Amino acid sequence: MSKELTPKDIIYEFDIENMDARETLDPMPQYLDVIKNIKTAMSIDKEGFNVYLIDDFSKESLKDITECVDKIFQNNSKPKDICYVLYEDEKSPKPIIVSNGGGNRLKDIIEGLQDEYLECTFQFYNNSSNKEKEGIQEGIQKKRNELIGGLIDIAKDRGFDIKSTNSGFTFIPLSKGKEMSENEYDTLDKERKEEILATAKMLKEKAKDTLEKLKEFEVIDLEKIKQIMGIYYKNEMSQIKDDFKDMFIEDEVVVEYIDIVCSSIETRLIDNYSMNYDDDEEQINEIIYKYIVNVIVDNSNNKVPPVIFEQDPNLTNLIGNIEYENHKGVYSTNVGFIRSGSLIKANEGCLIIRINSLISNPLAYNQLKKSLLTEKVDVGANSNHYETISLNTLKPEPISIKTKIILIGDYETYDLLYNYDEDFKKIFTIKAECNPVQNIDNNLKNSLVCGINKICLENNFKSLTNGAIREVARIMSKRVESKKKVYYDKHEIKKLLILASNKVESENRAEINENDIIAVGYTKDIMEKEILNHYTEKKMLIDVTNSKIGQVNGLSVIDTGYFTFGKPIKITCCCYKGVGNVIDVQQESNLSGSIHSKSINILKGYMSNINGGFSRLPVDFHVSFEQIYGKIDGDSASVAEIISMLSALSKVPVKQNIAITGSVNQFGEVQPIGGVNHKIEGFFAACKALDTIKGKGVLIPLSNAEDLVLNGEVEQEIKNENFHIYTMTSIDDAIQVLMGDSDQNFESLMLIISKELKKYSSRK
Repeated sequence: MSKELTPKDIIYEFDIENMDARETLDPMPQYLDVIKNIKTAMSIDKEGFNVYLIDDFSKESLKDITECVDKIFQNNSKPKDICYVLYEDEKSPKPIIVSNGGGNRLKDIIEGLQDEYLECTFQFYNNSSNKEKEGIQEGIQKKRNELIGGLIDIAKDRGFDIKSTNSGFTFIPLSKGKEMSENEYDTLDKERKEEILATAKMLKEKAKDTLEKLKEFEVIDLEKIKQIMGIYYKNEMSQIKDDFKDMFIEDEVVVEYIDIVCSSIETRLIDNYSMNYDDDEEQINEIIYKYIVNVIVDNSNNKVPPVIFEQDPNLTNLIGNIEYENHKGVYSTNVGFIRSGSLIKANEGCLIIRINSLISNPLAYNQLKKSLLTEKVDVGANSNHYETISLNTLKPEPISIKTKIILIGDYETYDLLYNYDEDFKKIFTIKAECNPVQNIDNNLKNSLVCGINKICLENNFKSLTNGAIREVARIMSKRVESKKKVYYDKHEIKKLLILASNKVESENRAEINENDIIAVGYTKDIMEKEILNHYTEKKMLIDVTNSKIGQVNGLSVIDTGYFTFGKPIKITCCCYKGVGNVIDVQQESNLSGSIHSKSINILKGYMSNINGGFSRLPVDFHVSFEQIYGKIDGDSASVAEIISMLSALSKVPVKQNIAITGSVNQFGEVQPIGGVNHKIEGFFAACKALDTIKGKGVLIPLSNAEDLVLNGEVEQEIKNENFHIYTMTSIDDAIQVLMGDSDQNFESLMLIISKELKKYSSRK
């Protein structure tokens, strides 16, 4: 049975005046289930328990998620630091995970040890007061002087001078006590030259024997000094090493590494010892300063595990990389050039990534999957992908990680990845879904008011009146087409508040009122204004007065994704002798979508049954959406189409002051439709532009009555009884409201149709 809705049925209510502020407040009602799922994922220390969050991405939602995860981590232990260090192989650095803040301490300690070893070594070479060492050195020097002195005496006796070089000794013939010049040598006779050459050869053999003896002697004595050197390091460095190791009582791996570094430095310094510091200095520095500590993750300022959002998850930002430096065209690197990515930085914590950004970097996506499956990150993997020339690069050992991942994306992407990527379903076993559509209750009202106040406080916006808050709620309820629900989206709310606050500031007012929210929340697009002009200029023909046969005012919605508004359309029908076919102009012109085509077939079934279904109707129906030149889809005009066909068949006119929207099944039952608010407001605007809103109205499915969230102007005209909203549950209700007199019903209309059908049947 048709019913006209009262203002009480229609007016949007959002009472916050009597709200009990003491009630329990849930600041993020849209994330209740999300929080539970994230808590579950973060508490399971097993691979694969990562989260795919279905949510619209915004700065506000990211902030909420980050705060949520931060709270979950509050009771967790401090995150550890990660370092890359060298052992023996300079090309294969290894990771060390140390306690919070220990990375830079280890770096400082190693550098301190290196400086101590350098000073200690210098002192041993130059200033040691060890009598045994000094005695051995003096013995070596004495023996060296004796052997070389003897060689010099022999050379002089034979008329040669001797000079020491890096490769040994050089013998130069003398002439009159001075070095013989080349000219002098050239003037000598052959015999004298041969004599000089023979003597030089003999002296070289003598020098070789001398050096061998000296070397044998020095090797034995140097071994004695090296033993002393080992004892020296033990005495001088033991306490220093112990003090440094005491700083890492909790980190056995660090204590072990310090021992390895110290032992390696001492062993190599002792092996390199040759008594002369100047000769050994370069090698000493190389030995001592070989060991580099690269702190790639410093958590010293993090008291809880980090929560990181990776804005650009390319391979470098996600995994890390190895950098190079150019020295005159030669590229080189070392352990100090290893850089960590966000996957490593978020170790023990959580990394948040947008799926759209991730899948646009397929290399990064594949490496992320590999890292999560193995629980290891290979920093060197990046070099394999991007090196254009062959470089003598590092091969760092992969780092073990315990990083939880939250991917933010939509349903479609989740569905694709789950069904077509075997690894994805193993890695992201927990699906969480944000539910922005929330029932209006006191808790929701509290949350919304507190959320709005928080946004205003954080952004230094003007405060809102209760009426302004109500209008914000109205707009968010309209988004979900329900007066009992709101679309709780902080990003959309913030956008409204920014625009309203800017308006108020420009007008130098103290607070935001409901008119400010209305002004920024209900702006008309140029296309909407142009379409209204088409009605007033008679470019779009539509009648909102009188009654017409076979003509109905239907309602459509134009939705571009970035703006939406309702547009009245004229639906017409003509009848002529036929076999019961329904010819849809849009379908015949390839301007019909699949859903609309389905609705036409449903209409055929319904119309075929109006005379009992035992014989075909002797008439065809020609249905058209007038002045519609684009593609039509949807079934919300099916009730209007039936009314136009019944009117055309019965010759009973249809009221033009009432527009209609609704879907129908084959049994004549009216079904709900979408966009009901935009459709009502669209017809209201058209009536206002063409004539007057008095006596006008809209007929909608009863099931859409709870979806009404209309703007204030429409509500006011309904209060003034100028505009009307009727409901229906069946075609019979539609007939009562739209066709003939007030006592018109389905049965009486069928009697009229039966008489008309006889006319078609009798015609040849």
